[in-house]
Amino acid sequence: MFITKPDGAKSSSVEEFNALSRATEVNLETLSGEFDALHARMQTSKARAGVNDAFHASPKELGRAAVGAARKRG
Repeated sequence: MFITKPDGAKSSSVEEFNALSRATEVNLETLSGEFDALHARMQTSKARAGVNDAFHASPKELGRAAVGAARKRG
């Protein structure tokens, strides 16, 4: 098994290749779980009301909300 790099080729065993492949799958599964949790939080009635309020807010209201959020973050 060979993995090609810009500066040449590096030989690696099938076990090393499989270990690298599995690591990517684990990361993808973790990311998928985090996305599912985020999506679930976005589907609550409170979250939907917040999006609706923001969509219908005036520029002045959006400015006040942005300043308030910036102050909370420090």
